[in-house]
Formats: sequence, structure tokens, C-alpha cells
Amino acid sequence: MEHQWQSKAMFGCMRAVLRGAAWLALVITCLSLPPARAADPPPLAEVLRRVDELDARRDFAAAIKLLEAAQARSPQDAEVLIRLAKQQSNLIFSAPSEPEKKRLAELCLATAERAVAAAPESARARLAVGICLAKNFPFVDNQTKVNYSRRLKEETERAVALDPRQDLAYHMLARWHFEVAQVNFILRGIAKLVYGGLPQGTLAEARANLERAIALAPGRIIHRYQFALTLLAMGQNRDAVAQLRRCRSLEPVDADDEEAKREADRQLKKLGSAVAKSAEPAAK
Repeated sequence: MEHQWQSKAMFGCMRAVLRGAAWLALVITCLSLPPARAADPPPLAEVLRRVDELDARRDFAAAIKLLEAAQARSPQDAEVLIRLAKQQSNLIFSAPSEPEKKRLAELCLATAERAVAAAPESARARLAVGICLAKNFPFVDNQTKVNYSRRLKEETERAVALDPRQDLAYHMLARWHFEVAQVNFILRGIAKLVYGGLPQGTLAEARANLERAIALAPGRIIHRYQFALTLLAMGQNRDAVAQLRRCRSLEPVDADDEEAKREADRQLKKLGSAVAKSAEPAAK
């Protein structure tokens, strides 16, 4: 009996030793394994695709978060910077105060300028600078407006030269001609004092550029709304109202389109129902 007990005790000790050895081997194996590597970030093309989807859903904050992470990995990538400038400018619409709107306008311009520095021959980067210059107009003094106006024309003309298919470049050129054609005497005085005057802007050139923009992107509300404003300035109220009515029937593709659609509705109400009824034919 004592021999049997000793055998059992010895067998138990052996099992304990084996269990301990197995545990020790497991620990050694785990310690010798390389540390777990974090999942590789998605390719940049996939990130940009997801950003465009978020932009279409107007989820600007989520888009910016993705872009900022992509920028940390690729700080000089022009496509990342172009999209980031757009998303920063989108936040201006919902910013809670004028100082915050001004900060975002300055931020998007700085980002767009970095995109041009990264890719000087990119039409979209040049266009981004032109658009962001315009976003700053409500928040700068008159002399800065004159400076930005000249830069806006130069950047958008460069964008058109690099890629004539950029509908927004024609839109921005049209905006420049529209604004300069109606610029007040104070700004003209500053321009003359600083630069010897502004280049000539005409409503006819504004209209021609908007017609090019609409031909390239007939569904963009911003083009038709600005076209309507230009027609009103030219005294062509019936055609202007037709364009405003067309704005109402289109679906916005981004925040700028949404704002233009709201403005078109306000403009129609301002013009009055009598004028609106006289413009029954739909705009082409």
C-alpha cells in the first residue's frame, strides 16, 4: 500500500513538473514572438474615396478627421490638401460666429496654398486657392479685397489654362467679372492707388464664363444662381427668373449648391410673384 501511495505521489509530481514545463515553454514562446503589429492604414486612394462619400453625405467633421490622419502620413499630398481645404471651407456655413467663420476662411486658404506649393501644375489646387480667396472676402478690409481679387483672377485663369474642363474655374472667373464690373468707387480708388487700377471686368464676360460652366456641369446650382444674378444685373429679368426657377428643381451636390438653392428661393420671393409668373418657360 505504501509502495502504491509512493507511486501515485511520484506520478502526481511528474504531472505537475510536466504541466510546469509546458507553461514555461508557452511563456518562452510568447516572449519570443514579435510584438503584434497594428493593422496597416488603408491605401490613400481608399481614404479619398471615403472622404468623397462623407462629403456627399455632408459629414464634414468625419471627412476632416480622415483627411487629417492622411495628412499626417502624407503631409505634401496635393489631393489630400485640396479636399481638406474644401472641407474646412464647408464648415464656414455652420460656424457659430463671425470670428469662427473668419478663422475657417483663413485656414482653408492656407491649406489650399499648401496644395499649390505641393503641386504647382495642378489645376484643382490652383482652383482651390481661387475659391478660398473668395471665401475670405466677407472678412477682410478693402485693400485686402483688392489684393485677393487680383490673385483670384490669376489663380483661376491658371486653372483654366491647365485644365479647360474645370467648370468651377469658369464660375470663379465669372464671379470675378461680375464683382469687378460692379465694384464701388472706394475699391476702385484703392485699386488705382495701389495698382494703377483693376483689370477690366464686364457682365458680358461674366455671362460667357457662366455659360461655359453650365455647359460643363448643367446640374450645378451655383452656376445657374450666379447666372441669374448676372442676368438681373443686365436687366434680363425674365431669363433670370427662369434660371432661379431651374435652381429650385435641381438637387444640390454639395454645401455650396445647398446655399445657392436657398439664395435662389429668397431671390424669387424678393422679385415677387408677378415677375415669377411672367417667366413660365423653363430654363434650358
